[in-house]
Amino acid sequence: MIHLKNVAYAYPDRRARSSWALDHINLDVQAGEFVAILGPGGSGKSTLTYVLNGLAPHFFGGRFEGRGHVCGHPIPETPPAVLSEKVAVVLQNTDAYLFCSSVEAELHFSLERSVTPLSLFPRVIDEVLSLLSIEPLRHRAPQDLSGGEKQLAAIASALCLQPQLLVLDEPFAHLDAPNRRRVQGALDAVLRSGTSVIVAEHVVDDFLFRANRCLVMESGRLRFDGAPQQARAHLTDVGILPRYTKTAQDRVHGSRQDLVELLEVSFYRENRAVLDKVSFTLSAGERVAVTGPNGSGKTTLVKILGGLLKPHAGSALWCGRPIHTMPPSLRAQRIGVSFQNPNDQFFKVRVEDEVWAGPNFLGKKGFPVDPAWMADTLELFGLTSLKDHSPYRLSEGEKKRVALASVLALKPQVLVLDEPTAGQDGRFRQELSEWLKRLSSDRHMTIVVVTHDTDFAYATCQRRLVLQGGRLVEDRSMDCARENP
Repeated sequence: MIHLKNVAYAYPDRRARSSWALDHINLDVQAGEFVAILGPGGSGKSTLTYVLNGLAPHFFGGRFEGRGHVCGHPIPETPPAVLSEKVAVVLQNTDAYLFCSSVEAELHFSLERSVTPLSLFPRVIDEVLSLLSIEPLRHRAPQDLSGGEKQLAAIASALCLQPQLLVLDEPFAHLDAPNRRRVQGALDAVLRSGTSVIVAEHVVDDFLFRANRCLVMESGRLRFDGAPQQARAHLTDVGILPRYTKTAQDRVHGSRQDLVELLEVSFYRENRAVLDKVSFTLSAGERVAVTGPNGSGKTTLVKILGGLLKPHAGSALWCGRPIHTMPPSLRAQRIGVSFQNPNDQFFKVRVEDEVWAGPNFLGKKGFPVDPAWMADTLELFGLTSLKDHSPYRLSEGEKKRVALASVLALKPQVLVLDEPTAGQDGRFRQELSEWLKRLSSDRHMTIVVVTHDTDFAYATCQRRLVLQGGRLVEDRSMDCARENP
């Protein structure tokens, strides 16, 4: 199914011999195998998925060495259009290839690239939607879905191709527990059909330990290739498993200034209440986790907090002033937002320019810029060595770090992070947790973390808000939430 012999690949903007994204990989995968690939950010997991469907080197360019065959096709000589007939790859950035008017249209478009007869399209679509239990998404527009729902739609589109090899890059990053189980059940069915499955992930759970093999990557190389049960020590060594500091939850004192207030906020889309009379207050210096299932309204709430959406009913206020009416330069200093998809935030060709873009804009408006803060921010997010690279050519995990840094560089009073740990390894998650705690305690910055990562939430935040069906169903301290999950 897969045969890689001494395969090395370097992106076109990385000319030095020492900067192979894949550094002479040897790998054989048999038909019907389930292989889990784990590794820290920038270890080469995503690049390996690009090689398997020919995006590297045919689309990205760069240097390719060694010999590689996938489903009987030589990689350097076979264009992605041919490989895609047998290899289905679901990449991290689902927005890059979900563009039809509905989920059903996406699946129909996928089938048009397959050998399935037109008369069987409706049956295949029904079967795939049922397999993932996403029938309610059939007529929904992809751009209106949550990040997790988009991931499920992308996987459904890939399954329509009935591929010989299914490759998923970070499929669980934006999924809540029920949807994660849906995908796991679908993959079980795919494996029973004889299809080979490769999953590249940061999320380590019991499902991945059911794989036939586990590959652990680091710096473009295979550090481990063997039984998943024997991989734990290697996962700890490379920083996949976080080691959060065990500290008592510090309480937020009621005397702290209230900065943000939501009063009976509602927002509708296609006559459906995405948010329904949501009310809460955010005080200076507190750290708040916002959790809830996919499609519960979390990302819409983030956009309202950032002033990008105006509530259809109720009010979202900054110190008594409607957030959406504030001038952008003032709002950027008050409330900084980092969204799920970092690609939506980029518009510069160098990482350093991207991080400096916001402070430079405020500098032109007469607001002071702190170079020391900028240097510390680049170092915190591990971007100093990448400052001259294009943000568009980084791994999705590295892109996320650039997006986080560009928002934090503005030194906002409230920092809102939408799925900040998606695509991040354990070492970065524990460092981010410590940094956010210091920002709230030392600088009284209010931190809002929208996440499915419950371990990160408990390690970082003092308070939890739970959304379900657009309603706020829980608002309590993290200590109480852990005692009464």
